[in-house]
Amino acid sequence: MKIAVVAVTKQGVRMAEKTAELLSESGRHEAVLYIPGKFSLLRIEGKRYPYRKPLKELFGELFAAYQGIVCVMALGIVIRLAAPYIKDKTADPAVVVMDEMGRNVISALSGHWGRANELAALIAGGLQANPVITTATDVHGLPAIEVLAREHGWLIEPFELVKKVNASIVNGGRVVIYSEAPLDMEPAENIELKDFAQYSPARKEEGRVVLVTNRTAGSFPAGTLFLRPRNLSIGIGCRRGATAEEVKIAVLAALEETGRAISSVRSLGSINIKCNEEGLLKAGSELGLPVEFFDREEISEVIRKRGNELSFSATVEDKIGVGGVCEPAAILGAGEASALIMPKMKYGRVTAAVAEGSWQ
Repeated sequence: MKIAVVAVTKQGVRMAEKTAELLSESGRHEAVLYIPGKFSLLRIEGKRYPYRKPLKELFGELFAAYQGIVCVMALGIVIRLAAPYIKDKTADPAVVVMDEMGRNVISALSGHWGRANELAALIAGGLQANPVITTATDVHGLPAIEVLAREHGWLIEPFELVKKVNASIVNGGRVVIYSEAPLDMEPAENIELKDFAQYSPARKEEGRVVLVTNRTAGSFPAGTLFLRPRNLSIGIGCRRGATAEEVKIAVLAALEETGRAISSVRSLGSINIKCNEEGLLKAGSELGLPVEFFDREEISEVIRKRGNELSFSATVEDKIGVGGVCEPAAILGAGEASALIMPKMKYGRVTAAVAEGSWQ
């Protein structure tokens, strides 16, 4: 995590230096020290940037450039500095505030998703200070849904429901989590953990429902919160000159065929001789998906190991040197131990296959 540590006074500079050193030595963070230009001649260890511009202007730059900001100054100052730049919890950096004597370390913004709570606890532990964490789930020792998602690298859909689910957890309302993946969280008195196979959209649940799955269906009721793994890859084969629209039609049709959510797709994949196909590249960009390209040797190795479950085309082998593209590319994109959940399907000038990788 890239973190800016900002000080405004001489005493604060010394505390900021100590804090930046603590963060860097943890091995989990890269800390950069920002100090007023008038203190630039002080002997200070570590990476530092003397600033001479107004603090309000600097803060805007830090908000955009860093995942975390540690402010050695009064909380009121930080509130005024941050206010113009706050967007939402999915975009805002973690903001931690501490006094220049190092007595209190406050998680001020983006406590869960941005990891400010975690950051405040780390700093307080290293300085023997008092961590000030006010998020309700933490105060009551209860799990928070966005922390569960972040720890596993899952996307949240729709994010606005997180507040309602966490409110139910804190207020004693019933929350049922149906998951396709094993969960290592401790169930609370009002939180039930169930296997996804037990879930039925037709059954009316009492309380909030959270589904940990890459599946999608029109029958999922409104108000359902989804935690989506990024464990799908779609392999693409295409004729030269296939358009972005043709590729997108194939991708969306493959997802509909498999009943999977596009937000769970990690990447599109193809052979590297297609790396200049504008339609494929544009489709990936418009869908918000990276496009990975694999060489003949990588694809041939998948065919060698798993050929009994893959399609084979002598025509394709004559043209490009391998007997298939979309299926082995899907497997390579999702991980070699992945399962091919949709074999090669043809959509006009485009072929597509879908592989599902590990949940871990």
